[in-house]
Amino acid sequence: MDPFLLCAGLMKNSKSLLLVMWMMGSACIQVPELEPGALPDAGSLDARPVSVNWLSPEAGSSTNGTLRVSVEVTGSTPDRVELWVDGTPVGVLSASHSLDWETWSLPEGPHVLAVRATRNSQVFTSPERTVTVDRTLPRMISQTPGNAEFLVPAGTVIHATFSEPLQASSVSIQSIQLTVNSSPFSADVSLSGDGRALTISPRTPLPVDSQVAVTVDAAVTDLAGNRVEATSRDWRWTIPSYLLVGEPLRDGIPDASLIDRASLRIGGDSRPLAAWAQHNGVHVKRWNGDAWEYLGGPLNSGATNALLVRESALQIDAEGRPLVAWLEFFDGGIHQFHARRWNGAAWESLGAFLSSILSGGRIDWMDFSSGTQQAPVVAWKEGNQSQRQFVLRQWDGSAWGAKAEPLPLVGVVNYPGFDLDAAGQPVFTFWESDAQGVDVGRVVRWNGSAWQDISAGLGGLPSARVFHPDGSLLVGVTALVEGKWRPLVKRWNGSTWLAVGGPVDSAPSTHGRTPSAIVVDAQGLPMTLLTEVRPQPATSSMVGQVRQWTGDRWEDVSGVLRPAPGMWKKGLPALALSADRKPVVAWIEGTDPALGTSESAVHVHRVNH
Repeated sequence: MDPFLLCAGLMKNSKSLLLVMWMMGSACIQVPELEPGALPDAGSLDARPVSVNWLSPEAGSSTNGTLRVSVEVTGSTPDRVELWVDGTPVGVLSASHSLDWETWSLPEGPHVLAVRATRNSQVFTSPERTVTVDRTLPRMISQTPGNAEFLVPAGTVIHATFSEPLQASSVSIQSIQLTVNSSPFSADVSLSGDGRALTISPRTPLPVDSQVAVTVDAAVTDLAGNRVEATSRDWRWTIPSYLLVGEPLRDGIPDASLIDRASLRIGGDSRPLAAWAQHNGVHVKRWNGDAWEYLGGPLNSGATNALLVRESALQIDAEGRPLVAWLEFFDGGIHQFHARRWNGAAWESLGAFLSSILSGGRIDWMDFSSGTQQAPVVAWKEGNQSQRQFVLRQWDGSAWGAKAEPLPLVGVVNYPGFDLDAAGQPVFTFWESDAQGVDVGRVVRWNGSAWQDISAGLGGLPSARVFHPDGSLLVGVTALVEGKWRPLVKRWNGSTWLAVGGPVDSAPSTHGRTPSAIVVDAQGLPMTLLTEVRPQPATSSMVGQVRQWTGDRWEDVSGVLRPAPGMWKKGLPALALSADRKPVVAWIEGTDPALGTSESAVHVHRVNH
């Protein structure tokens, strides 16, 4: 009988229900056994894990736009792989498990990324990774030297700091360029560990008297790829031949008061002293190693009717004490000479004032001799309507006495100056212009009883002089050499003039150069300061250059001494030697009058080494 029919018949009999139930357990349901290794059907869950690992971006990276997201997925194949940002899904990765994610909709700052892979109802998540969205351009926030800085010491470290870290791979000697006077200059470039500080190290010392610039290429970026802000891609500065010794010297705040001369000496303590006349007083300051300090206060005679104080001059006596002299002008053409000596605490008077020995005479130039081993000697030039002459006076400890007879003058005098030989006898150098405008150079010495002209054979116009330790006289002249005016130094050996080498300058100048001062160092080698007038955008200015005789040739001590931008130099400079045989120069520098102002001060310069 068919088991199904049997079961159906039996179920009509309720009393036999239990028997039927027992029989169906073996006759109605048949479940086959699974063979080992058989796969489950489609409705079962896979217990094998899915692993999601980052390929890009790197942890802590930055972006400013499209970010490439890429992961490695291992294990069972997921149904879906998504990028989540700050807990929100933002995109589905491709079959290769990558996505170019656009970040423009996100605010700048850090954001947390994760990649989720789903399979059925199972979720597998990568480790979180923080990425910073940065669309702000990096900028230079500080530089050393400062941008447009003019007085930069040689050897200054070149350094720049940025507002955020730079990408190290974008910083190289190709993307950061150093130039000197617009030409490439070899240098190494390094970036600090935090990526914010850039250092440029020249492979050889930067030259003085040069314009230096650093240019940052557009290829330099921050970590997000933002280029350095355009206004921060370069800076430039000047390495001058000379630096200022302290601040410019003036009386009070800058104003239009007259400063017509700067005087400079090196004191017995090897420190510079400077003097100048301004605001009807003479001011003397000494460098203390850190700053300029006054020696006493402003000096004058105290006369209430004095119209003008000018022509200050400094000297150091044999005991190392500073001396200062000046001229005061009064109504009626009265001119007075005054002198003081510093006793360590105050200025004491050196005798009564002196006046012109000519009737109605006026004094328009005055100076001390350069030597310090003898009693102080002062000279001045005076004149009235009928005659002009040089006058000499020597301090004998209690009064100023005549040193020699007055030296008569004929024409208009230029570049007057004097010095004393080893025997204390004076020598004047100058050049005169006669009525026809012909210039004649003159050197005149006192032989103890009369003036002796030794100009023959000089062959130039003298403008500076000094006695050499060997007793010979050195005179700086401007002379025609092969048809061009050139500076020369001539030596008087007692009977004739001999040139010290050839022209002092290395090449002729279209503007002409004048030896404005001469000194001799401890080795007996002369050093001269050449000056010339050079055109500027507004008013022409004087510039200077110190050159030294080495024994067989003239060489630069440093480059050209120039005024600061917008300034000009005027008058004659003063030259002295520091204890280490380096030149020190005092020179009046002021605002260019063509710019509408006329402020001036005494600038003391040292070599930029």
